[in-house]
Amino acid sequence: MNINQIAKLAGVSPATVSRYLNNGYLSEEKRQAIAKVIDETGYIPSTQAQTLRTKKTKIIGVIIPKIDSDSISQVVAGIGEVLNEKGYKMLLANTDNHDEKEIEFINTFKQNIVDGIILLGTTLTPKHKKP
Repeated sequence: MNINQIAKLAGVSPATVSRYLNNGYLSEEKRQAIAKVIDETGYIPSTQAQTLRTKKTKIIGVIIPKIDSDSISQVVAGIGEVLNEKGYKMLLANTDNHDEKEIEFINTFKQNIVDGIILLGTTLTPKHKKP
Protein backbone atom coordinates (compact mmCIF):
# COMPACT_ATOMS: atom_id res chain seq x y z
CA MET A 1 0.00 0.00 0.00
CA ASN A 2 1.35 3.45 -0.91
CA ILE A 3 0.03 7.01 -0.98
CA ASN A 4 -1.16 6.65 -4.58
CA GLN A 5 -3.39 3.76 -3.56
CA ILE A 6 -4.58 5.60 -0.44
CA ALA A 7 -5.37 8.63 -2.61
CA LYS A 8 -7.39 6.55 -5.07
CA LEU A 9 -9.42 4.87 -2.32
CA ALA A 10 -10.06 8.21 -0.58
CA GLY A 11 -10.93 10.01 -3.82
CA VAL A 12 -8.17 12.60 -3.47
CA SER A 13 -4.81 13.31 -5.07
CA PRO A 14 -1.52 11.82 -3.82
CA ALA A 15 -0.42 15.39 -2.94
CA THR A 16 -3.45 15.67 -0.65
CA VAL A 17 -2.50 12.42 1.10
CA SER A 18 1.04 13.75 1.48
CA ARG A 19 -0.29 16.95 3.05
CA TYR A 20 -2.40 14.84 5.41
CA LEU A 21 0.60 12.73 6.45
CA ASN A 22 2.69 15.86 7.02
CA ASN A 23 -0.02 17.66 9.00
CA GLY A 24 -0.60 20.23 6.27
CA TYR A 25 -3.80 22.14 5.72
CA LEU A 26 -6.77 20.10 4.42
CA SER A 27 -10.51 20.46 4.54
CA GLU A 28 -12.11 18.42 7.31
CA GLU A 29 -13.94 16.36 4.68
CA LYS A 30 -10.71 15.28 2.95
CA ARG A 31 -8.96 14.72 6.27
CA GLN A 32 -11.74 12.36 7.38
CA ALA A 33 -11.80 10.51 4.06
CA ILE A 34 -8.05 9.87 4.18
CA ALA A 35 -8.15 8.92 7.87
CA LYS A 36 -10.90 6.40 7.18
CA VAL A 37 -8.94 4.72 4.37
CA ILE A 38 -5.75 4.64 6.46
CA ASP A 39 -7.66 3.17 9.38
CA GLU A 40 -9.37 0.54 7.21
CA THR A 41 -6.19 -0.50 5.39
CA GLY A 42 -3.78 -0.28 8.33
CA TYR A 43 -1.45 1.84 6.20
CA ILE A 44 1.78 2.91 7.89
CA PRO A 45 3.89 5.53 6.09
CA SER A 46 7.41 4.46 5.16
CA THR A 47 9.88 6.13 7.49
CA GLN A 48 12.61 5.53 4.90
CA ALA A 49 10.66 7.47 2.29
CA GLN A 50 10.02 10.30 4.75
CA THR A 51 13.71 10.39 5.68
CA LEU A 52 14.73 10.58 2.02
CA ARG A 53 12.31 13.43 1.42
CA THR A 54 12.88 15.47 4.57
CA LYS A 55 16.50 14.51 5.33
CA LYS A 56 15.34 14.10 8.95
CA THR A 57 15.21 10.87 10.94
CA LYS A 58 13.63 12.24 14.12
CA ILE A 59 16.31 10.29 16.05
CA ILE A 60 18.74 11.83 18.53
CA GLY A 61 21.90 9.97 19.58
CA VAL A 62 22.54 10.10 23.32
CA ILE A 63 26.01 9.09 24.48
CA ILE A 64 26.26 8.20 28.15
CA PRO A 65 29.26 7.29 30.31
CA LYS A 66 27.66 4.50 32.38
CA ILE A 67 24.25 2.93 31.96
CA ASP A 68 23.94 1.70 35.56
CA SER A 69 24.39 5.12 37.18
CA ASP A 70 21.37 6.42 39.09
CA SER A 71 22.05 10.04 38.13
CA ILE A 72 22.60 9.18 34.46
CA SER A 73 19.41 7.10 34.35
CA GLN A 74 17.45 10.08 35.70
CA VAL A 75 18.98 12.40 33.11
CA VAL A 76 18.29 9.90 30.31
CA ALA A 77 14.69 9.52 31.48
CA GLY A 78 14.29 13.30 31.31
CA ILE A 79 15.87 13.48 27.86
CA GLY A 80 13.58 10.68 26.69
CA GLU A 81 10.52 12.46 28.00
CA VAL A 82 11.36 15.71 26.20
CA LEU A 83 12.28 13.92 22.97
CA ASN A 84 9.03 11.93 23.03
CA GLU A 85 7.02 15.13 23.50
CA LYS A 86 8.73 16.57 20.42
CA GLY A 87 8.18 13.43 18.32
CA TYR A 88 11.79 12.22 18.46
CA LYS A 89 13.25 8.86 19.36
CA MET A 90 16.44 8.26 21.30
CA LEU A 91 19.33 6.05 20.26
CA LEU A 92 21.39 5.31 23.37
CA ALA A 93 25.12 4.56 23.37
CA ASN A 94 26.92 3.42 26.54
CA THR A 95 30.68 4.08 26.73
CA ASP A 96 31.54 2.51 30.11
CA ASN A 97 33.54 5.67 30.92
CA HIS A 98 35.94 5.25 27.95
CA ASP A 99 36.84 8.48 26.14
CA GLU A 100 37.72 6.60 22.96
CA LYS A 101 34.28 4.97 22.83
CA GLU A 102 32.74 8.44 23.14
CA ILE A 103 34.73 9.57 20.11
CA GLU A 104 33.71 6.42 18.19
CA PHE A 105 30.02 6.98 18.93
CA ILE A 106 30.25 10.67 18.03
CA ASN A 107 31.77 9.74 14.67
CA THR A 108 29.27 6.94 14.08
CA PHE A 109 26.33 9.21 14.86
CA LYS A 110 27.74 12.02 12.66
CA GLN A 111 28.02 9.62 9.71
CA ASN A 112 24.68 7.92 10.09
CA ILE A 113 21.11 8.21 11.12
CA VAL A 114 20.73 10.90 13.78
CA ASP A 115 19.50 14.48 13.62
CA GLY A 116 21.51 15.46 16.69
CA ILE A 117 23.84 14.20 19.41
CA ILE A 118 23.63 14.68 23.16
CA LEU A 119 26.92 13.84 24.88
CA LEU A 120 26.96 13.15 28.60
CA GLY A 121 30.71 12.67 28.59
CA THR A 122 33.19 12.01 31.33
CA THR A 123 35.68 14.58 30.03
CA LEU A 124 35.89 16.95 27.10
CA THR A 125 39.10 16.58 25.12
CA PRO A 126 40.31 18.24 21.91
CA LYS A 127 39.31 15.03 20.07
CA HIS A 128 35.70 15.55 21.21
CA LYS A 129 35.68 19.04 19.74
CA LYS A 130 37.18 18.02 16.40
CA PRO A 131 34.63 18.58 13.59
